[in-house]
Amino acid sequence: MSATGRGGKGERKHAISPLPYKVDLTETAEKVYKDLKIKSKAAEDLGHSDSPHCTTFRMIEEAVKKIIPNDPHSKAHALRGHLSNFFRLRKGRWRIIWIASSEMGRVCILYISETMRKDGDVNDPYVLFEKEYDAGRYDDLLSAFGVRKQSAKK
Repeated sequence: MSATGRGGKGERKHAISPLPYKVDLTETAEKVYKDLKIKSKAAEDLGHSDSPHCTTFRMIEEAVKKIIPNDPHSKAHALRGHLSNFFRLRKGRWRIIWIASSEMGRVCILYISETMRKDGDVNDPYVLFEKEYDAGRYDDLLSAFGVRKQSAKK
């Protein structure tokens, strides 16, 4: 079908995947998400809906349910170097890293950081994610999503 839906002669044809994409989370990303949700719910139950726990959860929830699935391949979120097949979103001090497949119409949130970003620090979320990536933790998911693993140039 063409962009206009008519498929007339001379029109460029391309597939349009349904939006938003379906979102999956790795076990560790889901654990962080659930922990944030529990803390937010506890604060709300105490009448503290303006608590930092609630604010943080709302930011992460918006990213996971709205921002990422509606534009998972946004160049504004693309990482560089040997992590160039991944995307990331900053929400406050939090970082969310994912892969996406337009063929499958799916996104997999690989990592939700729990540490603050400080370039070069051992607890920098990108350093922690890169260690997991280099150790092969995400190899099966990369294969399932049709994403090539790139080796680090040292």
